Amino acid sequence: MSFNYPLGLLGLLGIPVLIIIYIIKSKYTEQTVASTYLWTLSERFLKKRKPISKMTGILTLILQILAVIAASLLIAHPVFIVKASANEILFVLDGSASMNMSYDGATRFERAQSDINRIIDDSRGGSSYTLIFVRDGANVVFEGITDKEQAKSDVNSLSAGWSEADCSSAVSIAQEYFDANRSAVVYLVSDKQYEALNMTLVDVSRGENNFAFTDYGYKYESTGVCGTGSVVSYASDANVAVELWASVNIGDEAVRYGGTSVQLKKGEPKEFSIYSSLAGFASLELRIASRDALAQDNTVVLYDEAKSQDRKVLIVSDLQDSVYLKNAISGAGKAVVETMSVKRWEQGGTEGYGLYVFNGYAPSALPKNAAVWLIDAIDGSGDGTGLSFRDYEVPRDTTGSGSYYSAKFAEEKELSSQQRNLVKGLLRRPVAIRKYAKYGVPRSFTTIMKVNDNPVIATGLNENNDREVFFAFRVGDSDFGLSPDFLILVRNLVDYSFPSVLERTDYKSGDIMSVNVVPGCENILVTAPSGKSVTLDTVDNAVCEVRLDETGIYRLNVKKTGAEETTLYAFAGVPYSESNPIGGGELALSGEREYSYSDGFYDSLTAFFIAIAVLLLADWGLYCYEQYQLR
Repeated sequence: MSFNYPLGLLGLLGIPVLIIIYIIKSKYTEQTVASTYLWTLSERFLKKRKPISKMTGILTLILQILAVIAASLLIAHPVFIVKASANEILFVLDGSASMNMSYDGATRFERAQSDINRIIDDSRGGSSYTLIFVRDGANVVFEGITDKEQAKSDVNSLSAGWSEADCSSAVSIAQEYFDANRSAVVYLVSDKQYEALNMTLVDVSRGENNFAFTDYGYKYESTGVCGTGSVVSYASDANVAVELWASVNIGDEAVRYGGTSVQLKKGEPKEFSIYSSLAGFASLELRIASRDALAQDNTVVLYDEAKSQDRKVLIVSDLQDSVYLKNAISGAGKAVVETMSVKRWEQGGTEGYGLYVFNGYAPSALPKNAAVWLIDAIDGSGDGTGLSFRDYEVPRDTTGSGSYYSAKFAEEKELSSQQRNLVKGLLRRPVAIRKYAKYGVPRSFTTIMKVNDNPVIATGLNENNDREVFFAFRVGDSDFGLSPDFLILVRNLVDYSFPSVLERTDYKSGDIMSVNVVPGCENILVTAPSGKSVTLDTVDNAVCEVRLDETGIYRLNVKKTGAEETTLYAFAGVPYSESNPIGGGELALSGEREYSYSDGFYDSLTAFFIAIAVLLLADWGLYCYEQYQLR
């Protein structure tokens, strides 16, 4: 026998205290009675008939001592160990996304909990229970619990996750317990068909049928947006309804735009296309409308990059070629572009844009907390831009081949890996420029195009620490606007000017989402589908990482200095492997069981509570007998 709390035995010090109190307690009792002969006779008669009255004092002391002993043992919580009388039972519980599949109103995980609780109820008294839970990793939930009700309560408090789970790591933990006790019984509780060696596999699958997307996307047709992909039925042949839903603006309620019926054969993915009259979208959803065992993998959500990043551009110019520039930015750069005259700009009150393009005009002060493009803007080139105007370069020969300058793009080897995104996809054809301005450019700027050693297109940070792009020539004074490289470069420069908070919006549960801290960012709040929120550290990190433990839509609220809060969205779906969890491979414990039973641990305190109650009741009964029967 051992004690969980040996200090509880200090309560035995109350025994000598009781004895001392009994010794010094006065035995004299004063009573007033009638001094008659009849009373004297009755007193003699009672003493003969009730000899126990002489023992009441010592009996009370004995009962009180026994009560103190029982209470002290109760506090010390004794544990009795009986050799080879019980089992040490280990459970490895799968908590992957597929365990959320339902059948007859119960999920696989709920059946797993019921099976574990049944095994606990049917086990021998004195057995101990350990549970290793595999969800977002393998963790020991409880260890060596001998109380059946406590173990079942801990099992019932768990819930399955939405990512993949590798039970092999949990079996490695179970191996350590098995090595320490070769009589341990190990149960692997999962819906995957593992080949379990030296373990008992508890299969909680019921052959549920599940539909899922194996591929998905969209394309633009002449009639509108077309949703495409492949869908599969894993357990049987089925006729599945697939629908296309979309919202035009971020945050709007999705509306159904079309659907189709797909006839499926068991386990064979089949392609589908859903045509619609939708000209554009902010979010696009593909839904499997047919009911199955796992609803969470029946929907995928895609977001339009431009609308999800809220690319708002203002062009300030009085030049006619601004129309061509607007079309290039809105098309290639996927941005919402507005134009404004110079006079209107100088009147003020123009805020809320992410990019300002000054074409043939230099503002007296650059806008803050936004990207700036300066195209042939000479006059104010020294006001916060980081540039210093030097001179115009105009060809001397205006009739022959010397009537233009030949501008060339920077070579990739001259750029860092990050800067190469600025020239990504370019054909690198030379550009003919009639005239350009020579600037003094900070060393931190990246030259994209140059004439001889003079940069004519470059990027960098201005004195407001905002991203800046400058063209040292007017697009209309060159053949650049006619080159396919122009639209490609515009796309790259718009991407540079609007650094993406999210590089992508399509994930699987369990993935790590990278969140870029863009310039001027004050706060980023990420809210999971369940409503749980986390604020990212945007002060000390340029890139923050968030693990997507749930499936569904994540919302990002991005607050920039001097700008309204922007809401972005990302979608995390069920991992493909969890939509059809079949063979899990072989999992084995090394070594063989050497004993049938382990030592039994018995630590129930019920007997001590009963003993204390009985002793106190007996002591109270003696007190009543002494007070009301003998006197």
